[in-house]
Amino acid sequence: MTRKQESGAPAALSTIAERLAALRKLNGLTLEELAQRASLTKSYLSKLERGLSSPTIGTVLKLAEALDVTVDQLIAKPQRANEILLVKAADRVPFSPSAERQGYTYEAIATERVDKAMQPFVMVPPFTLAQDQPMASHAGEELIFVISGEMEVLFDDRIVRMQAGDSLYFNASIPHRSRSIGKTQAQALVVVSDRKRVG
Repeated sequence: MTRKQESGAPAALSTIAERLAALRKLNGLTLEELAQRASLTKSYLSKLERGLSSPTIGTVLKLAEALDVTVDQLIAKPQRANEILLVKAADRVPFSPSAERQGYTYEAIATERVDKAMQPFVMVPPFTLAQDQPMASHAGEELIFVISGEMEVLFDDRIVRMQAGDSLYFNASIPHRSRSIGKTQAQALVVVSDRKRVG
């Protein structure tokens, strides 16, 4: 093995470890939950995330399937310094933040950027919502920009109807949820920012 190969191996291993941990957290999964999905042991998965063990091809395939991403999305090397990051439509990473958001489709943007001040993603809300489905509430502020279709954002005291080109900015700690209205499902760009990390 050449010196170049020796120096490249730890870097590649670190990349996979960071991507694996980031994608697991993006989907709101614990180590145990992801381990069960991928038919791996919790201790082995922990070693992978800490860069203490190198995954086999079979393990990478299992993890990619469990996280609903491609192998390339799981092992992709981050772009240089991640200061300028172009994300093609096909490179958005599908994820599901929690079981309570069943029916929603999410695609994360700029997952390769580490320690982002903003969390951008594309959302496709469902047409119908279960009556017992809880509203979302989290720290920071949120921006919703409707790309296509029509949708409603529901708060405790009001319903905001939006169409393509409209945007909504609000305190994300206010309980909220959304749904598509009209003939086709809406598609919206959502950006969540934790104000504690800005400035």
